Amino acid sequence: MSKVFKAINYLSLTTSRSATFASAVGTAASQGRSNPSQKFLVLFGAPGVGKGTYGKLLAKDLQFNQISTGDEIRKIIKGGDTGAMDKGLIDEIKNIVNSGKLVSDDIVLNILQEKLREPASQKGVILDGFPRTLSQLSKYSAKFPVDLVVNVELRDDILLEKLLARRTCIGCGNSYNVCSIHRDGYEMEPLLPKKEGVCDKCGGNLVIRDDDTETVITARMKEYNAKTLPLLDEYKKRGSLMNFEVKRGVKDYPKLIAEVRPKLGL
Repeated sequence: MSKVFKAINYLSLTTSRSATFASAVGTAASQGRSNPSQKFLVLFGAPGVGKGTYGKLLAKDLQFNQISTGDEIRKIIKGGDTGAMDKGLIDEIKNIVNSGKLVSDDIVLNILQEKLREPASQKGVILDGFPRTLSQLSKYSAKFPVDLVVNVELRDDILLEKLLARRTCIGCGNSYNVCSIHRDGYEMEPLLPKKEGVCDKCGGNLVIRDDDTETVITARMKEYNAKTLPLLDEYKKRGSLMNFEVKRGVKDYPKLIAEVRPKLGL
């Protein structure tokens, strides 16, 4: 297992539900904000539902900073642009990974704290990929608030059909989709290249990934649900969960943002 994979994989480790949250919820609402009007939106969605696309659109229209702690760790390890992040924190993360250890939840929270100081975060942030476990949620809730949790949903059989129809460029990794779904209220058009089997971006060949099989995809879906449902149940108890079912792909985005804005008080 590579050191990079170990660092990122730690964010998705499961933990027991023994942690309690009551003492953290009441205080977090007034903590963690760099200004009183700063909003915190947490985004969930299984791979393939369009969470990444919706996240980018929401970040643009709401003028929020979309933060993926996993992406930030990857940038640090690969020496990419980390903005104004504290150099001491960057060196600490590199040392942890280079020594073969796992990045702790506390370090991930420090990354988040650094990102919240960026000018792009002043109006609000969209958290993508953290927290992922009940243990992480407990630590997060002790420091930061949550104004809204958006769970992007897609019926399992529709999601499976979409993922089986995915085509990926071997050159640049750009993705396409060849399925056309028009049933049960779902209206999803394919995302096709201009020339069949050829990437529009780099001209590379489009292939079916080795892990895009029904067996592998079904296993991934079950794993995601097992990890995510306890978190969603907890957010539901707190009254911050909003489920949004995708029916028409990106065409549903206007409906999504129309529901999100008032829930955030915008």
